[in-house]
Amino acid sequence: MTGLLEMREKLRIFYGKFELYVTAGIKFILGLVVFFMINSQLGYMERLDHPAVVLMLSLGCAFLPVNAMIVLACGMILLHLSALSLEACVIGLCLFLLLFFLYGKFAPQNGYSAVLTSVLCVFRVPHVMPVAAGMLKGPSAYLSVLCGAVTYYYVRGVQENLVNFTSTEETEGFAKFTAALRILTGNKEMYLVLAAFLITSLVVYVIRRQSINYAWRIALFTGNMLELVILLVGYILLDMTDRILWVVVGILISLGISLILEFFFYNLDYSRVERVQFEDDEYYYFVKAVPKVFVTKKEKRVKRITPKKRTTVNRRDLARELEIDQDLLE
Repeated sequence: MTGLLEMREKLRIFYGKFELYVTAGIKFILGLVVFFMINSQLGYMERLDHPAVVLMLSLGCAFLPVNAMIVLACGMILLHLSALSLEACVIGLCLFLLLFFLYGKFAPQNGYSAVLTSVLCVFRVPHVMPVAAGMLKGPSAYLSVLCGAVTYYYVRGVQENLVNFTSTEETEGFAKFTAALRILTGNKEMYLVLAAFLITSLVVYVIRRQSINYAWRIALFTGNMLELVILLVGYILLDMTDRILWVVVGILISLGISLILEFFFYNLDYSRVERVQFEDDEYYYFVKAVPKVFVTKKEKRVKRITPKKRTTVNRRDLARELEIDQDLLE
């Protein structure tokens, strides 16, 4: 345990010294993942489906706010959709404008949550996001998680209904609009996931705000178990039992990541809880103080070893002390 605490402190010190470079590197890597993923999932516009485009966009995102990555990613999605079907692009544009309005109004500081939710949805393990948002953020942050999930399900819906958007007949325009709208209105799985994410985030937030011992740990275990139950029951009712295995895997991964987040952001020593009571003219105050777990810095002790001083002894004094003749010492 001491080794882990020391590693945590070293990571904090390293991040504090090189925050600018670490943040830029994270955004660059995340940009590579996002833009490569969009091209691999869609890829309908050949000019965009090129590694050089992805590299330039990722480099730009490294030095821009994370919200710029969201705008560029949405723009790339719309360009790919326009190459596939104008109707799908128009519905996607309306959807993104609505999401941008809600996101910009209530959760403009939670860009990472929106991006990571969409990315993890592609890998089929987004279950950590509502728990992490409930542990680290306020209620407004949950909207960014929902925005990321809706974006993923719309893109996936276009892929699954590709045949509805490839018709070249002019009379099929209305049918394409209907198919694009049905992706949003008729996707029961999307509504199930959104409901599970919202309920999980709120429950985790409420529990971790309580002044009980091990509040974060109780919150993360309760949130993950609640999310597991909601999704399992929902998929069984929707007759989508093939999703159950990924739900279980995602919840296990979520548990592991949640414990790591607790260790880095809320590692408290409940064996040394202190309760303080005091008052002023208007109120009584009852304060519960829980110390954080940290490693004290080892004090370096330097021991100086000095050589013994050589002393000279007078021959006459030595002879007197030994009670011998002074000439014998020659």
